[in-house]
Amino acid sequence: MTTPDRAHWLLRSRLKMRQILLLAALGDLANLRRAAAQLGMTQPAATKLLHELEAALNVPLFERSRRGMAATLYGEAMIRHARALLSDLDAARDEIDALAGGSAGTVAVGTMTSTASELVPRAVASLLARSPDVRVSLVEGAHDMLMGALQRGELDLVLGRVMGGAAMDELELEVLYEDKFLVVCGPQHPLAKKRKIRLADLTGQRWILPPATAPLRQRLDILFMEQAGDKPRNAVESVSLLSNLSLLQKSPALAVMPADLVGQFSGSGLVRALPVPLPGLFGPVALITRGGRRRSPAVDAFIGELRRLAR
Repeated sequence: MTTPDRAHWLLRSRLKMRQILLLAALGDLANLRRAAAQLGMTQPAATKLLHELEAALNVPLFERSRRGMAATLYGEAMIRHARALLSDLDAARDEIDALAGGSAGTVAVGTMTSTASELVPRAVASLLARSPDVRVSLVEGAHDMLMGALQRGELDLVLGRVMGGAAMDELELEVLYEDKFLVVCGPQHPLAKKRKIRLADLTGQRWILPPATAPLRQRLDILFMEQAGDKPRNAVESVSLLSNLSLLQKSPALAVMPADLVGQFSGSGLVRALPVPLPGLFGPVALITRGGRRRSPAVDAFIGELRRLAR
């Protein structure tokens, strides 16, 4: 019987980089001939590499048919790990290039519009004050897009909302703080000077909201159903902060924003907070990272700044 350590050693000793590249190509193309051509090898050579890998793992990775190759459950797992490994190698190359060029490392951060706050800019500013040569990349997007990029190793961390489901597999979460939300409008909105407004009065208004799959939208829909028995029907779905601000200026729309953002924008006259109670509409904002992945000193330093400032 082969022990787990022995099995791991056998796989590591027999695994070839061209097999990793082939797995990633098959995940993208689902066609052995095209995957082989993309890697500059013959189809028989690709077939041999794949058979050797399946023999080493002792499981079928793909189901062959006239329409191409469909990954099995085992194949999907190997493709995911192959992509992560290649992404880690790319990140290693980037970090080596950065260090060779006099930089102190790189940090790639993902943020969601609904979690946009002062925390990330302040953490970036604090990190660069201590390590001015660190290269920081900020990517804003929706939950699923950022989780996919994080799992592929394209991002080092994400500041986002806690959301269950398959998209969070193999990720680690650390809650940093709780967000409070406010209903806002543009300064010229007819409701801007109202002193008392119920959520139930706003179902017929035009709204700017996150997509229906977003945690914030789901919680808001539940609150509307509880207080008004209905949800907003006239809504533009957007996760772009700049677009949302522009829409608030140019149309009689309402939106929901984190309180710290409202504080920044209301001071500039861009938005007006409305006196609408939103009981229970708080959201935990978490630091999300890939489990079991060794982080660079620059990433650890940035995470330390996030934790310090969140406190």
